[in-house]
Amino acid sequence: MPEVKISTMDQDEDFAAWLTELLEREAEEAGLPTGFEDRYIGLTDAIGDWIGGLRYYVRGGVAHLLDLVVAEAYRNQGHAHRLLAAFEDRAAMEGAHLAEFWTDDDRAEGLLGALGWTVVVRRTRYMNEGSWTLMEKRLPE
Repeated sequence: MPEVKISTMDQDEDFAAWLTELLEREAEEAGLPTGFEDRYIGLTDAIGDWIGGLRYYVRGGVAHLLDLVVAEAYRNQGHAHRLLAAFEDRAAMEGAHLAEFWTDDDRAEGLLGALGWTVVVRRTRYMNEGSWTLMEKRLPE
């Protein structure tokens, strides 16, 4: 057996492309969904300044909401509601039947709960030793 070496790789190296190709080929052969990429939804004002946005990806019929933020000066005006509605619509159009989001922010948990999301699990001493909540929402077909 040849000598092998473990190395830390950066995303911009050729290795990332090689690994992605290998994973996609394996998934196709197993009949599983292949790859995913982050998607973004932005919200701007009338002159094009950023108000807020979110980041997500869809994989295997599940839309994973990664980040949601509204600039401080624009909070409490319904912008997060608008962004979440756009996310749910786009995710459903992309074939997602379920949306989910991990949060350590009580405000996000309250907002999502008010919009029909439910708590799946709470984890204490999770990331950064904090408490995190996994929330989900079934999306319309």
